[in-house]
Amino acid sequence: MAGFLLGPTFQPPSGLLNSLDVRAVTANLSTSLIQAINHGHSSYGDFAADSSSISITALSTQDDQNSPLFDFHFSSPSLNQSAGSTKTVTNTSMYRIGSISKIFTVYTLLVNYGWEHWNDCIMEYLPELQDAADLNHDPSVAHVDWSKITIGDLASQLSGIGRDYSYGDLASLDIPWTEAGLPPLSPDDVPQCGGNASMPPCNRDEYFHGLLGRAPVFAPQTTPVYSNTAFRLLGYIIQAISGTRLDKLLQSSVLRPLNLTTTTYAIPTDRGSWVIPNGESGWYQDTGDETPTAGIYSSSSDLAKFGRDILLSTQLSPIETRRWMKPSSHTSGLSLSVGSPWEILRSKSKITHGRTIDLYTKSGSIGQYNSLLVISQDYGVALSIMTAGPSSAAVIEVASEMVLQTLIPTLEDQTLYEACKSLCGTYQSSDPSKNSSLTLSMDTNGLQVERWINRGVDFLAVIQAYASQTGSPFIHMILQTTNLEYPPNIQGKDVTSRRVAYRAIFEKDMSDSTGQHRIVDQSARQWSSVDTPMYGEIAYDDFVIYFDHSGVAFAIEPRVMRETLYKVDGGAGNSPHSTQVI
Repeated sequence: MAGFLLGPTFQPPSGLLNSLDVRAVTANLSTSLIQAINHGHSSYGDFAADSSSISITALSTQDDQNSPLFDFHFSSPSLNQSAGSTKTVTNTSMYRIGSISKIFTVYTLLVNYGWEHWNDCIMEYLPELQDAADLNHDPSVAHVDWSKITIGDLASQLSGIGRDYSYGDLASLDIPWTEAGLPPLSPDDVPQCGGNASMPPCNRDEYFHGLLGRAPVFAPQTTPVYSNTAFRLLGYIIQAISGTRLDKLLQSSVLRPLNLTTTTYAIPTDRGSWVIPNGESGWYQDTGDETPTAGIYSSSSDLAKFGRDILLSTQLSPIETRRWMKPSSHTSGLSLSVGSPWEILRSKSKITHGRTIDLYTKSGSIGQYNSLLVISQDYGVALSIMTAGPSSAAVIEVASEMVLQTLIPTLEDQTLYEACKSLCGTYQSSDPSKNSSLTLSMDTNGLQVERWINRGVDFLAVIQAYASQTGSPFIHMILQTTNLEYPPNIQGKDVTSRRVAYRAIFEKDMSDSTGQHRIVDQSARQWSSVDTPMYGEIAYDDFVIYFDHSGVAFAIEPRVMRETLYKVDGGAGNSPHSTQVI
């Protein structure tokens, strides 16, 4: 599908909040969540949410930041007000976000230094590693070769180092493990720090002393291994590069400029907005130098705003944002890839069918807190889901499915509608004697060239005949945006408008008449056919669409024809049919 090949098919839809369909769906979603909470179950599994508080906020890049696309909150009756918890949860109520902290850590590095240090060896910034064992003299697999690991390896979970030092080590728990068949340990082998409920966090010296004794899991750049250690080291590295403590750098370069007022590096000091469930919640757990990997606090509003600011390239440039939001490696799951440190989910726009879409996500868990940040480039939407309570892990799993399975098809429909409202219609040459026209329409596959006549010739039939001769017949000619855009020069007229480059994707019939399962996906070769064939050094698939000041298309230029066609029906907006476009 088009989205599978090159990325977002259309510009994010505008005015989501004003769409009656979207508002109706989100209202129904709220009702479904309340019913699931009341009944204790949903179609996706048990939903014992009465013991867990929930905050869900979705923001669109096209709408007012103070008016969420979706906003749902449930206040558990089990909130611990004596510990400082709020009684009523809202979108500014503060949760622990666990490993979503990793996104803030990488973002802080990119905002301040871009990709300047991405390929630097981490030993340059961590003197403790320079005293580590030199693998040139120790060929065993018991030591990490730190000289082979870069900052980018840490950020993309490709360093090959272990998940943690000490944190979660069973030996630190007061349990007779020898009776379970494990060997006795010397006191030196039992961690004395860790940062969990039973031990204080390790200071830097303690941490490196223990870490350097751990074996690698894989060689660097072999396969992704989830590593909290990598982001603790990344925190030290950012401090070494900047000469500033990470908490201060985060505050000055990210939180304050983005106005993220309910996001903090340390335990918040002002009561009144905390979400603290009963029991050993983990709210007051001191994560020490583990904060870059799992210690930050935030609210559903702030987290959604942060995701939206990433989509809007508020601080990073658009190209830096696109470079960051890419997979670095794949996992054993067909639908999950890993970025820096994105957890990238692949789905269909209609859940079970439709075009392929990517959801850039990051999950987090600490104590009784579970959270999820979802960013969709296809729809220009950022979604945060936060839960707190003894059932929070199960609740966020079900809530995520309920929200995503409802919103994704709705956003897809709205995207298609918005795109058609702007683009659909017939475009003709300003010279009737040429008999040249092109019709754009919309279906579930996307924006397609339905009819293309050039100088009286059915040019779609010509392309189809050529494709059949080369063994590549197609059923749809889909237009897709390219992130190439520039203002037009309209001779003799000052029009506030813009030009956007599109490429055509020739979509094939993927059905298999033999009924056999194929290892080689027939759509996988489509990416290699972009920008071909050419005629006079311009490809058949190269189009430029002209938009007026209101975002409605008024002209299209199939560049291979060396002619601009103007819209004659199918949409409103400025249509300067007699104006020559240069």
